[in-house]
Amino acid sequence: MNNKDTITEESLIEDIKKAGVPEGCLLHLKVSLKSIGKVEGGPQTVLNAILKVVGDSGTIVIDSFVTSYPLPLSEKNASNISTNESPSFAGAVANAMVKHPKSVRSKHPIQRFTAIGPLAHELMDNHTPESGGYDVLERMAKMNALNLSIGRKVIGVGTTHVAIEKMKYKKKPSNMAVNYLADDGSVKCFVADWKWTCSAGFPKFLPLYEKGGALKWVKIGNAEAALTNMNKTLDIEQKRLEEDPRFFFCDDPTCKSCRLEWEHSTGNYFSVKFYSAIKLLTNPDALKYWIKNKTNKH
Repeated sequence: MNNKDTITEESLIEDIKKAGVPEGCLLHLKVSLKSIGKVEGGPQTVLNAILKVVGDSGTIVIDSFVTSYPLPLSEKNASNISTNESPSFAGAVANAMVKHPKSVRSKHPIQRFTAIGPLAHELMDNHTPESGGYDVLERMAKMNALNLSIGRKVIGVGTTHVAIEKMKYKKKPSNMAVNYLADDGSVKCFVADWKWTCSAGFPKFLPLYEKGGALKWVKIGNAEAALTNMNKTLDIEQKRLEEDPRFFFCDDPTCKSCRLEWEHSTGNYFSVKFYSAIKLLTNPDALKYWIKNKTNKH
């Protein structure tokens, strides 16, 4: 299929409707703007198109997470205070939503979600520093929400994180944190209290979603995209993880998270170091990056 030269709002609306996104639905989004192509009007056009498809009775939710930093916080990192207006690393469409006049952003210091629609306050106001990082997605799954992931690199349904949390696997505690502006106006430090997970193994669930009728492959602009039912994907993930707790691990022998940091990891320190050395020696770009980082630290 030939790529579309310029993507208009009208063509996006047509694609999203053709994908099966119904009016009035609750929709979780993961969007790579670059993968869609050259969009006339940029991220705001993509957002407008989605809002017009779900209509005034629909609610859209997007990940608008903010950067966290290693402990102890350096003076520079401590000054990067998380607020409702903080930019997100989740992409241009996420930041367009953050700036939208009708958007509501959750109060969680790091895993900030942003929503627009009738259910926005119900979902966002209850996501606070006391909440789990992915509580919003768990509640959305129970509400039979849909997930639209646009762009192969961002295809994922979010519920995998929920499933892993619900399995109560033990992992080394996180040392990531951020200072945030609390409701009382004070600045507090929030330490991530959920399990950071390597997501490189998550695509292994895709065939299971397809087999279980939970996933539909679609096209949005020039992007490969996936529409999934979040309740179904969560059920599939939990059942598979009950059978194989290591199913979500990636296949990279240098991945410290999957090989070393979980209680049920089966790798060892020396094998990870060995394969990491091979990767550096056989990948010039990786070696340059490693040397640059080492140089910057000294």
